Amino acid sequence: MKNILVFFSVALILVACSNETSERQRLTDALAVINEKESQSLSVVKKLNQQEEKEQKIFAKTMELTQDQYPEVKKQVASLKKSARNRTEMIEKEEMTVSEARDETNEVADLLKTLKREDKKKTEKMLATLEERYTLHEKFILDYKNLIDAQTQLYTQLEDREVRASQLQKKVKEINELAVTVQLSVEEFNASTAEVNRLGTRVLESLEDVD
Repeated sequence: MKNILVFFSVALILVACSNETSERQRLTDALAVINEKESQSLSVVKKLNQQEEKEQKIFAKTMELTQDQYPEVKKQVASLKKSARNRTEMIEKEEMTVSEARDETNEVADLLKTLKREDKKKTEKMLATLEERYTLHEKFILDYKNLIDAQTQLYTQLEDREVRASQLQKKVKEINELAVTVQLSVEEFNASTAEVNRLGTRVLESLEDVD
């Protein structure tokens, strides 16, 4: 998994102004809280990427072994399965962090009640896009977990003395296809993140103009 934008970077528009409206301040504060919670998952994603790289190296080393080196194959497979479990724990931690951030969107929803028609319309669009973004994140999580499951199945096959090369090739093909699906999920999520940033900037600028 590469290049996932796990949080939207509205930091540049969160500079408080002495004359900003209470509505703008409330929205600024709400987005700041969401940002803070999502930023906590950055370190998780970094560790996840590092774990992926280590696991790939172990896998490559394992594939170079022969059945005559079965004890070493078993050892390497054990390391691969442990790594996969660690990645599952990491992605679940990242999932929980983003879920907590999603809960904070309730404050933005409450703000809609106090806004004028035009500002309300813009804010509703931003909120809807933000919700779509979280839905895309859920899809990414599901796709990534499916990838880990398939990889773990492959590792189990590797320690089977009776496994045929055709079986391994079939599973590798499945994993490659799942990896593409994950990457597409990441790209969709990143595009949604950029759109939320654009709409968030637009809303805050609109609220500032009211003053």
